[in-house]
Amino acid sequence: MPVVNADRALYGRLLGYLKPYWKVFALAVVGMVGTASTEPVFPAIMKFLLDHGFKTGDQRLVWLIPLSIVALFLLRGVLSFVTSYLMTWISTRLVCDLRRELFAHILVLPTQAFHEQSSGQLISKILYDVDNVNQAATNVLVTAVRESLTAVALMAYLLFLDWKLTLLTLAIGPAIAFIIQGFGKRIRKASRDSFNAMKTIAHTVEESAAANKVIKVYGAQAQQAKRFLADTDRFRRSMMREAIPASALTPITHLTASLAIAAITYLALSESSTQGGTSAGGFVSFITTLLLLISPIKQLTAISPIMQRGLSACESVFGFLDSPAEHDPGRMAMPVVRGDIEFDRVSFRYPHAEKDALSAISFSIPAGQTVALVGASGGGKSTIGALIPRFYALETGCIRIDGQDISSVSLASLRSHIGLVSQDIVLLNDTIEANIAFGLEDRLDRLQVIEAAKAANAWEFIVQLPLGLDSPIGENGAKLSGGQRQRIAIARAMLRNAPILILDEATSALDTESERQVQNALATLMRNKTTLVIAHRLSTIEKADQILVLDQGRIVERGTHAELTLLAGAYANLQQMQA
Repeated sequence: MPVVNADRALYGRLLGYLKPYWKVFALAVVGMVGTASTEPVFPAIMKFLLDHGFKTGDQRLVWLIPLSIVALFLLRGVLSFVTSYLMTWISTRLVCDLRRELFAHILVLPTQAFHEQSSGQLISKILYDVDNVNQAATNVLVTAVRESLTAVALMAYLLFLDWKLTLLTLAIGPAIAFIIQGFGKRIRKASRDSFNAMKTIAHTVEESAAANKVIKVYGAQAQQAKRFLADTDRFRRSMMREAIPASALTPITHLTASLAIAAITYLALSESSTQGGTSAGGFVSFITTLLLLISPIKQLTAISPIMQRGLSACESVFGFLDSPAEHDPGRMAMPVVRGDIEFDRVSFRYPHAEKDALSAISFSIPAGQTVALVGASGGGKSTIGALIPRFYALETGCIRIDGQDISSVSLASLRSHIGLVSQDIVLLNDTIEANIAFGLEDRLDRLQVIEAAKAANAWEFIVQLPLGLDSPIGENGAKLSGGQRQRIAIARAMLRNAPILILDEATSALDTESERQVQNALATLMRNKTTLVIAHRLSTIEKADQILVLDQGRIVERGTHAELTLLAGAYANLQQMQA
C-alpha cells in the first residue's frame, strides 16, 4: 500500500507539469470522448443490416448507410488527428519544461555535486530520463483516457444488448488488475537497472571523448572498447529483464480475456438455441463489440511497462530536482568593494576526506596588493582560492572582504566582484566575442570587447582569423593554442574588471613565448586589483607583495621573495628544485 501511495504521489507530481496546459488537454479529451463515443456505432449498423437481412424498404438508406459508414470513419479520423496533434503539442512543451528545470538546477548545484556525478550522468538525465518521463505523462495518459472511454462506450452498448452477459465480462477486471500489479514490480526494478546502465554508458562515452589523446598514445582503444562493451551488455541485459514481463503481460491478459469471451459466447449461443431470444444481428453485434473490446483492454495493459519505466524515470528526475541547491545564507549586497581580504583561522575539510585541507590559516591581503601561494601539490593553495568565491561552505574560521564576513553576503553579490583565471580554461563552443563577453554580452558593445582583447594581448591573433571576433573556437577552444585560450580568458577577466582577482596557476601549461605574452597581459589585468596568485613556477611571483608557503594545509613561511630567499627554508628549497 505505501508503494501504491508513493507511485500516486510521484505521478501526481508529474501531472502537475500539465497544469499550465490544461485547456489544451481538455480540448484533447473532448476529442477522445468523441472518438470513443463513435466506437459502438459500427456494430450497431451491422446489427441493423443483419436484422433486416441487408434489405430495406426505404431506398434512401441504400446510399445513406454506406455514406454514414464513410462519414463515421472520417469523423473518427479527424478527431484522432486533432487529439494526436494536441497531445504532441503538450508533450513537446512538457519535455522543454522539464529539461529547462533540470538545466536550471544544474546551474545552481554546489561544486561538490559535480565531483560526485559525471557530466555524462547529468546529460543522461536531461535526455534519456526526461524522454521516459514524457512517455508516462503523455502517451500513458492519452492511452489511459482514450481506451478507458472506448471501453466504457463499448460496455454501455453491451449492457444495452444483453446486461446479463455483459456483467460476466466485468469479471475479468480483477484478474487483469492482479496480473498488471504482479508484473509491474519486476518491470520497475528492471527499469531502474536500465537507467543506471544508460548513465554508465553516457559517462564512458564522455570520458573517452575527453581523453581521446591519452587513449591513442597509450593504445587503450581495445581497453575502452571492452569497457564500453561491458556497459552496453549490462544495459541490454537490463532491457531484456524488463522485456520478459512486459512481453508476457499482453498475451496473458489476452488469454484471460479470451476465457471470459469464450464463456460469454457459449452462454449467448446456448440462450439463442434454447430460447431463440437473441436475433442474428444482436448476436453478431454483441460478439463484434466484444472483439472490439479486446483492443482497448490490450492497450490499457500495454501501458503498464511504459508507466513503470516512466515512474522509474520520475524517481531519477525528481530525486535530482530535490537535491539541495548551492547553500546561500547571505542576504547582504556589496555594491562597492575596495578589495581587503582577511582569512581568520580558517580550517576546511572536503567531504569524505580523512584530514583537513586547511588548518587554522590566517593572513590578509590589503586592497590593491598581490599575495602569492606556493608549495607542494596538496598543500591547500587551490582550496584557499576556491573558498573566497564560496565554491565550498566554510566550516571553521572566517573570511572577510572589506571587514565583512563573506557568509553574510549573497553569492551573486560576492562573485560579481571576483575575477578568475585558471590553468583549466573553460571556453564555450561559440565565437571569440561570446567567450570574451561571457556573462556580460547583454550589457556590452563590441568596442569594449575589442579593448579588452587588446589589453590581454589577444587582438593580434584575433584579427588574423578569417572571421575575427566572430570566429568559432570549437569545443573548449580546440581551434586555438594554449596561449591563445589563456589570453581569451584574461580578456574575459579584463572585461569584468572585478576588484578581486584569483589567478590559479594561469601560466603553468604554457611554453616560454606564450608565457611571456600571457604574463604581460596578466600584469595589465592585475593593475590596481587585489590579487591572489596560486603559482607553480616561482619565477612568475617574484614581484608579489607577499608570498605564503603552504605545506599540508598550513602556512610554514611568509614574506617577500627576497626575505624568503635569505631565510633559506621551504621557499628556498622550492627554488632549488626548480633551478
